[in-house]
Amino acid sequence: MSVARFLRDYWQKKPLLVRGAFPAFRDPITPEELAGLACEDGVESRIVREKGGATPWEVTWGPHVESRFATLPDHGWTLLVQEVNRWVPDAALLLDRFAFIPNVRVDDVMVSFAEPGGNVGPHVDSYDVFLVQGQGERRWRYHTKPTKDTRLVPDLDLRVLSRFRAEADEVLGPGDMLYLPPGFAHHGVAVTPCLTYSIGFRSPSAGETWTSFAATARDRPEASRLLVDPPFSAAAHPGAIPPALLARVREMVRAIDTSDDAIDRWFASFATRLKPGHAIERPKRALDEKAIVARLSSGARVARSEEGRWAFLPRPRGELLLYVGGEELRVPAAAVAVARTLCSARRHDGRALKQEAESSAARALLVRLFAMGALRFVR
Repeated sequence: MSVARFLRDYWQKKPLLVRGAFPAFRDPITPEELAGLACEDGVESRIVREKGGATPWEVTWGPHVESRFATLPDHGWTLLVQEVNRWVPDAALLLDRFAFIPNVRVDDVMVSFAEPGGNVGPHVDSYDVFLVQGQGERRWRYHTKPTKDTRLVPDLDLRVLSRFRAEADEVLGPGDMLYLPPGFAHHGVAVTPCLTYSIGFRSPSAGETWTSFAATARDRPEASRLLVDPPFSAAAHPGAIPPALLARVREMVRAIDTSDDAIDRWFASFATRLKPGHAIERPKRALDEKAIVARLSSGARVARSEEGRWAFLPRPRGELLLYVGGEELRVPAAAVAVARTLCSARRHDGRALKQEAESSAARALLVRLFAMGALRFVR
């Protein structure tokens, strides 16, 4: 199936099962490595047990101690680790397979390992997800139409649907993939010990966008002006709000810059912002232009930081604004090709990148991005 057909007929419309979407799929992480990652500070993880806990689908949050895994049974539990793309480079590369979706929509790669029977209950997600099956098999039952009955089982750690009747029932093996739009209930149960990769794409809610844009507008110079009263007459009814005062309020609110350009630049920064607890770590010693060019010439590979999303907005005269982790960088026309290339993939061949960075402006951009920690050399 072509990408164009998928986007036209399925994206945010209905589920799609693709057998063999990843032929000869190789897991970028083993169950043991995933468990080790779940023991690390700063890694968000949880163990879910449908039975045997204090409540059904009991959740135990990480970081976990290694000995905990030795006490778990050989069935009925799931380990889920968020943002594995931050910690495992080969897991991050899975996201490049979905580069037909804009970077600003990327959430993360969550990886789950489950023993037979392991599951997190039937539920509805608020984001688009591609469920890529790694080793083992998982049975997915799901709705083929948006779920209307979203009532939940009360007093659980998870949002488990109280009523769920599947409309489709499929077992996925290595390399198979299931796409689910937001609002379609689904229930995955491990048939054998298995790894599943959830490639998530999230959209902000209207409330999030309003709150964030208002916070941005609050910091603009015009936002500090105080409301000036219009000429008043003696109030016959103190509780009544004078129409002239309302007119001043409307004028003051509308004076805040809400032009298309202001909204576009706010959204680009908002959509690429760092998540709580994330930081693009700057190198202890920044490389200068000469050192960077030498490394590129030798064929060293360049990797993007997974801490923040990358996106750009075109500007007049061939320039663009590059956004990395919420930070806005003005890119002159001579460096636009490099900026676009960097946004297109997570890994880059040094020699190819050097050919695109012949101008001083392009090299200056690379120096700045390396100094930020947004780029780094990898083997």
